[in-house]
Amino acid sequence: MKTDLAAQCRFFKAEDACRIALQAYYAAGRRIEPPPGEPWMVDGDPYASAADFADAFSGEVQARIALLALDRLGNFDVAMSVWDLYKLAADIAPEKMASIIAERETMLADIDASFLDPTAHGLPCGDNRVDNATVGGDS
Repeated sequence: MKTDLAAQCRFFKAEDACRIALQAYYAAGRRIEPPPGEPWMVDGDPYASAADFADAFSGEVQARIALLALDRLGNFDVAMSVWDLYKLAADIAPEKMASIIAERETMLADIDASFLDPTAHGLPCGDNRVDNATVGGDS
């Protein structure tokens, strides 16, 4: 029999997880609705998108878990740690995420290279000594 080491960390049951997910699902749908009196279609585009719903759902789940942690553990911040969504998705479906992660790593490397480039942004090189004396001797 395998020991469930994570059991000591769980502060809610599987039934609570299902309840939270279902509540979050419906709350996310309400959250992306336009304000009362506003149309769903705005200039031919919907008020919200699938990405908006996914974002709202994720936020609703996180908020509900944090509130449950506050009730049961006395600490709201327990659910505030940030997981790397790309890494989690790659653990679940590596074949689907391989090209996405490669593209993301290339983009991040380009950003880092641009940011760390000493000639970028018109800044002088780190070894460039500058005379800060004002013209005319004023200080």
